[in-house]
Amino acid sequence: MTNDKRARIGIFTRPIDKGTSGSGHHLHEMVRTILRTNREQNKFEFFLIHYVKTDRDVYRQAEEIIIPRNPLAAARVLRKYNFDLLHHSPLTIFSPLAGLTVKRVATIHSAEPNIIPQYYNLAERAHARYIKPVYARKMDHIFTVSETSKRYFTEQWGVDPQKVSVCYNAVSPLYRKLDNPVTAPLKYGITGRYIFHISKYSQRKNPWGLLRGFSSLVSRTGFDDLSLIIAGSGWENPEIVTYLEQEGLAGKVVFTGFTPDEQVVELYNGACCFVFPSRAEGFGMPNVEAMACGCPVITTNSFAIPEIVADAAIVLPDPDDYTALADSMEMLLTDDSLRTRLITRGFERAAEFSWEKSARTVLNMYEKLTGITGE
Repeated sequence: MTNDKRARIGIFTRPIDKGTSGSGHHLHEMVRTILRTNREQNKFEFFLIHYVKTDRDVYRQAEEIIIPRNPLAAARVLRKYNFDLLHHSPLTIFSPLAGLTVKRVATIHSAEPNIIPQYYNLAERAHARYIKPVYARKMDHIFTVSETSKRYFTEQWGVDPQKVSVCYNAVSPLYRKLDNPVTAPLKYGITGRYIFHISKYSQRKNPWGLLRGFSSLVSRTGFDDLSLIIAGSGWENPEIVTYLEQEGLAGKVVFTGFTPDEQVVELYNGACCFVFPSRAEGFGMPNVEAMACGCPVITTNSFAIPEIVADAAIVLPDPDDYTALADSMEMLLTDDSLRTRLITRGFERAAEFSWEKSARTVLNMYEKLTGITGE
């Protein structure tokens, strides 16, 4: 490819359409920033590739291509566009699209089915163990969201380290310290102190560690006024409801279900602390969102989490030690100097992550792979 014309880049954007998952949020923000940055230099012509039309704003900023789900039929559609590079996100069984001899890159966030296989089904484990590593090695380049994930791909999957770049997530400007008093907790009947957690219900997020830690805390003198607000879908299942009734927590634990971002920001701002006892994260976006909102964080020493939070959070060595979790919550609620220190460090750490930095890393690699000359 010569530098007298723009390179044609196709980005697979299905995760954007699936809602506000971690990978969907990452891709939405990354694509928006890439498109905005590209408008300044106009080196690339972008095409966003997915299966079904949606009303997401990002599709109004580039040409949209709707493809069939069959990979061979999809390849026939895409062949007409004469792409210089295709960016797969995520890396799936559709990635080797037959007959397309173009540069291929992929975004891979982590490898949870390999790291904690007990929480994934047979098909997910097989794909992560036998298929994904092969595809990853065939890519011209891999982007991931932490040095921890990069190290895993190079050491465990045999990917060339020179072919992996780290593009950290970042928080939206929406996530910030608010000047005005928050009202979101009142919508859920909470008028006093509360601890906050957000995730879609999943064993990977360690829901029982969270609930048992909270139960241990409120059984202690001086903490029976606390509530736990949990945002995210899937939590109100019979097993959880029964446990809360048995522990006398039915009125203390509030499930908000899917919660709009604006309310999530308020819930971070009003919380005594944010607790995220996950078993594995390629990045762990909620921890950084909480930091950006001035909410002190308690999390775990699981996969990439320590890299991301650095010294700006309480990091528990064992996700299953719910007594240690309760002890950490008690410390944050009683030690004002610790709380202030973590809030300050949290603001500083959250500010270190930037979509602009990560988008520039991606665009630089596009330039290198397509032969576009950098400025």
